[in-house]
Amino acid sequence: MKKHYGIPYMGSKEKILGLIQYIFDRESNKKYFIDPFCGGFSVSAYALENTKFRVYANDLNEYVIDLYKEILFNHSKELKKVWLDWVDREQFKDVKENPEKYPKWYVGYVLTIWSFGNSQNAYLFGKQNEDIKKRAHEYLIQNGYDGTPNKRIALIKEFKLKEKISGRLQLQRLQQLERLERLQQLERLAGLEQLERLERLQQLKRLTGSEQLERLERLDSKDWLEFINSIPNDVLSQSFIYCDPPYENRAKYYKNSMNYDKFWNWFRNFPYPVYVSSYSTPEDIKPIISAKKEVLLCSAKKRKIATENIYFNGKGNHLFTMYDGLFNQYDNPNS
Repeated sequence: MKKHYGIPYMGSKEKILGLIQYIFDRESNKKYFIDPFCGGFSVSAYALENTKFRVYANDLNEYVIDLYKEILFNHSKELKKVWLDWVDREQFKDVKENPEKYPKWYVGYVLTIWSFGNSQNAYLFGKQNEDIKKRAHEYLIQNGYDGTPNKRIALIKEFKLKEKISGRLQLQRLQQLERLERLQQLERLAGLEQLERLERLQQLKRLTGSEQLERLERLDSKDWLEFINSIPNDVLSQSFIYCDPPYENRAKYYKNSMNYDKFWNWFRNFPYPVYVSSYSTPEDIKPIISAKKEVLLCSAKKRKIATENIYFNGKGNHLFTMYDGLFNQYDNPNS
């Protein structure tokens, strides 16, 4: 089974972790990794599990940061009380429109796990499928679902036979349960024993209470530049930064909008190494590596292939990798 990092999240970098590893290889002589737009936490979780970097992570979305804190530091004690409960369309709408009524971690949980495309905007299921998905969910919970994909798939087959469902109705991918299984994976960052249910929620648990989680220096919810400016200079001088800002003309930043001119000016002038994921940049900034990535278009419910680029501000003394020598024409001292 493919290993997952972080939680399901719109714009997650889980599919381009090969590019992230390339960055980590170049900066392996640094002590700190800074992730000011941590989003679904996939890059920070990958760093904590696969490198020796000490990690500073941040995202403006205070609700998803509180969800991570609930999973990592509270051992999901509150989350486990609700994660098998069905969240209907009206509940989703109320959480979205009235977040002050709920614990912040719960808002983060509902808006990520129960939204279409993890957009934190539209409800996960269309009205025509909501009832059958709910009945399938309840059938699994009542018939021994143990949080594993194999059990989920087997019980869905039973449910389809019982309901005499055939044809194109795809219950095999019962999204909310797949996402709950994914949240369990975060819990493995905690160093606790495996939970009995919902195996993918276990990912964050791998960090908690372990040597990996001890390297999580900070987990904040600030504006990206405020977060970076709050880090001491003696840390910044031993750090590299990876930025995954919300893409211009593609998604609105939660609660705020990005000033892209300000961001790219900061990128050019910041004295320490900065890498950025983006589909496009100002003309003077060239990519050092690219990868194809499948993108879900939430509004059209379609997918397309996009090219994601990594950009580097040219600062610091990074290691020169074999890939740089073969392919990186913009950051090659011999080119």
